[in-house]
Amino acid sequence: MIDIYAIGPRHPGTDPAWTTIDIQGTVKQQAIGTTKQLAGLTYNPATRLYYTMAPTDPGGPRLCSLSTGGTLQNVAGVGPRLNGGIAYRGPDNSFYAIANDADGIARFHRITMSGQDNVLFPLAAGVANGLTYVQGGDTFYSLITHDNFTWFYSIKLNGTVTKLFGAGLRVFGGLCHSPSEDHFYFVANQPDGFSRLWTLALNGSVVDRMGLGFRFNHAAISMSPWFGGSMNIKSPLGGERFVSGEKTLLDANILNTTGPSWNSEGITWESDRDGPLGTGTPTVTLSTGTHVISASKERLKRSVNVRVFNDLWALYQAAPAQAEIDRVLGDFVFEWVDGAAGDPTQQWASYPGYPFSQTSANPSRTAVICKLDALRHQRFLQPLPFGTAQTAYEQVRLNSHRIRVSLGTTLNQASGGVINLNRTFALWSNNPSQPTVAAAYIHSLYLFNHESRHNEPGEPGHTSCATAWTGATGIPNGMDAQFDPGSGYARAALYLMWVYKYGRYDPPWIRTEAKNLAAIFKDRFCARPTSTNPLVRALLTELWNVT
Repeated sequence: MIDIYAIGPRHPGTDPAWTTIDIQGTVKQQAIGTTKQLAGLTYNPATRLYYTMAPTDPGGPRLCSLSTGGTLQNVAGVGPRLNGGIAYRGPDNSFYAIANDADGIARFHRITMSGQDNVLFPLAAGVANGLTYVQGGDTFYSLITHDNFTWFYSIKLNGTVTKLFGAGLRVFGGLCHSPSEDHFYFVANQPDGFSRLWTLALNGSVVDRMGLGFRFNHAAISMSPWFGGSMNIKSPLGGERFVSGEKTLLDANILNTTGPSWNSEGITWESDRDGPLGTGTPTVTLSTGTHVISASKERLKRSVNVRVFNDLWALYQAAPAQAEIDRVLGDFVFEWVDGAAGDPTQQWASYPGYPFSQTSANPSRTAVICKLDALRHQRFLQPLPFGTAQTAYEQVRLNSHRIRVSLGTTLNQASGGVINLNRTFALWSNNPSQPTVAAAYIHSLYLFNHESRHNEPGEPGHTSCATAWTGATGIPNGMDAQFDPGSGYARAALYLMWVYKYGRYDPPWIRTEAKNLAAIFKDRFCARPTSTNPLVRALLTELWNVT
């Protein structure tokens, strides 16, 4: 694992090298591709780049950036003699650096990202060989050598400079702070010029850690952005369910004590079933079965389990992970409304928590969540013939924000961004003769799409008419004045038509059920249904025999 980045060594007549240090004992180097002398090294989380100084650049002193791969770029011109270390301070998005001036005084500078350089105050007599910043105490620390002995200093932006304690002899190799360990790393040389990595704590403890090589004496070491961190998988969720063929985004970041410090760049993904899945943030399709998905970078690694099902009905029959429940709960505001007082069957307290049992006849919050989650996974082979969103789930979210599920009322209605649903939506079955047999999810979802339509701007509302266009027996009138763009019944019919004809993950029997359900809307319209969409017109002809 890369724990520390460094610039060095620089033998006489050789170019500086980009060096990675594994504190378990491995040091690797690669050429930076420049003859510039480079001094100081610090990391900016916002840009995910390291920064250093080129104080003797032929074109004038420069602030430069370095990628983790060692690519050097000029950023801006700066003042002279800034060779005593550099540190980035996040609160003001600025660099602070030390100039070892010709009069023997080390001075503290503030440098903006554009290169504006201001001298703040003097530090001490001597030569500075490292600077770092500790966010927790909003304090800078520096190593300053005087009379061949190096002292450890603290620096406050109000100008308070405190000489803390001695660090040792020949400390010429920079300084950095490890937030996860709350101590410092620096480099000191032996008499023969061989450099060693040391740690230093604020209690004065100084410990020799490992050998590095010769002449790491450029005030240039910095912690790797993932040192002391932990891998955090953002997607997929732990235990998340997918349908075979559904796209799965892989995304992660690396966390340390100060929060996110690195995104998915360079993270390698693997499945225990499908093998390597790519690097960074790939989008993949996984084979059917349970997978252990692993994300790794350096020595950091984390895994989550995911489940992939043959179709959407199989997914619906599997218990959702808690993270999936939380995701749906986060997408809407839910209100669980009791019915008549004194009737325990109409009190949500009688059905606590989020149990998953599709053979239960009791109301369940999980039944509501799973139905909505099925809609979230549902995809079609043709674009939806309604709304502006890419999926039916997102179309609902555009205009419906609050879902009220009541155990007492028989009404379903919506307005003002609120959907009111009756007890049936909280049941796995909507068939009283088979109360313990889970019904097809589309029985509830066509209703949900119907009611959500009433929350959309420009929705015409239901309109009763004297005679339905079909003249169906027992139906004296229609409910919607038009089909395209109609009200709730039109939305429910279109949803079922699309499941029947273009459902990508719905199994054949669900699609057949959708076809049968769509037929019940034949007598809901005051006029003969028509549409500007040729795919809709074709389905009207197929399903309702419109000639």
